[in-house]
Amino acid sequence: MSSMDEHEVELIILQTRKIDMLPIKRWMFAVAISIIASPTFITSTLTVVTAQEADNKAYITAENKLVVADEMAIRQVIARLNHALDASDYPLYASFFAEEAVFTSDFGNANGSEKIVLALEASRPLITNKRHVAANLVISGVGDQAKVTSYLVVFERAESLTYVGSAINIDTLEKRDGQWVVVRHESELDPATLKAIQSAMKAEKAQ
Repeated sequence: MSSMDEHEVELIILQTRKIDMLPIKRWMFAVAISIIASPTFITSTLTVVTAQEADNKAYITAENKLVVADEMAIRQVIARLNHALDASDYPLYASFFAEEAVFTSDFGNANGSEKIVLALEASRPLITNKRHVAANLVISGVGDQAKVTSYLVVFERAESLTYVGSAINIDTLEKRDGQWVVVRHESELDPATLKAIQSAMKAEKAQ
């Protein structure tokens, strides 16, 4: 098979550049509006990610004294959270949280597993047909206490081959009755994702 000539390479580049970016702009704007408008969230001013700035890198070298079995169980909790979210089974998603769990984000808070379900149900049309992928898990803990810091990357999986955005998640877990549950979930959008949402909102207002 002969190699591609310069014309073919140029054509591929041009076709790649024509990928429609409209779905990601619409999704970002809709997510921002839906979460801010949701009665299960307390609105707050959008701010650039600060939790993992240069002065807060302690989690990277935090000691992990968990036994292997516990660490594996914790990894399963994080994976199952994302699978339940992508399956649109929000009660199942919330079942991995303690009843009094706190769910925080750049947009506000939801306290308790029941309110977490309500918040996700309110956003159902906007968070379906996505793939939420956790990566680069850093786990620390001892005994029945653990913390997981991970990267979250979100993709479209139905309408287009589109990267949606990214965030950093911090999950605090406790082992209760032999099961690991999330007692606090913190999610902060990465600066580029946050800026894209702000730009989409600004553009929409200007229309």
